[in-house]
Amino acid sequence: MEKLQPDELKGVSETLLIPLHYRVEESRRETSAFRDEIGERFHDAIDYDWDKFRGESFHSRVMAARFAILDEQVKNFIQRAPEGIVVNLGAGLDTRFHRLDNGTIKWIELDLPAVIAFRRKLQEPESTRHRFIAASVLEDTWVAGTRRNGKDRILLVAEGLLPYFTEEEHKHIFGYLADAFRGQEMLFHTMAPSLVEGLVQYSNMSKLRANVELQWGLDDSTQVSSLLNSKVRFVGEFSLLEGYYGLLPEQIRQKLSPDMAKKIAKIVHVRFDN
Repeated sequence: MEKLQPDELKGVSETLLIPLHYRVEESRRETSAFRDEIGERFHDAIDYDWDKFRGESFHSRVMAARFAILDEQVKNFIQRAPEGIVVNLGAGLDTRFHRLDNGTIKWIELDLPAVIAFRRKLQEPESTRHRFIAASVLEDTWVAGTRRNGKDRILLVAEGLLPYFTEEEHKHIFGYLADAFRGQEMLFHTMAPSLVEGLVQYSNMSKLRANVELQWGLDDSTQVSSLLNSKVRFVGEFSLLEGYYGLLPEQIRQKLSPDMAKKIAKIVHVRFDN
């Protein structure tokens, strides 16, 4: 197959190539137990300057921590609800379904039309258990397409999506999710806006074709109810920089203590009230 040109991945959509690259880099590392064969196929099929992302950095370790934590937490959900539904918001080229599929879980990949169209060009098969929905998470029109019933257990996952939205957009998204998925759970990646200033210039986001900015996030994850929606209940959080303080650029370490650095990037687990 002729290699795909990712020209239609514009703006924030281009950022989906970064986690794909680091998953593949980890998958191909001889000492790693992590394997992502579908991701490797995607990576090889895309004509992109991957070399600019190569090499050990704090960004690569944060990415590795992010997909490891989410793999573990999604796996826990699947063990509790083997016939449940995972809704992957801003799915990009995520391959978690293929890595964790138990043969009964249902999975929805949601992303913008251009991203879903690009993903289909990679010839990834769809099925009744693994479906793609082309829609913006800023709109709730996709919710009916989850085809759920009262007995379904649902886990929403937003891996690298929300930091690119404003505070008002966060409130809108969590508002309709809390109403549509009462009693269900969500895992999402967020950044501490008061601590992240200047960090992007040291990450691989600065190497993208477009100028991409982080918009908003949570300093204190326990305040999700007061900051986002009263129906959102904090369950727990996982720091992405735990153990990686030494990999941060020196200019950042001069400003942040190890405890402060733990709050920069995290995965937050919440539950929506019934």
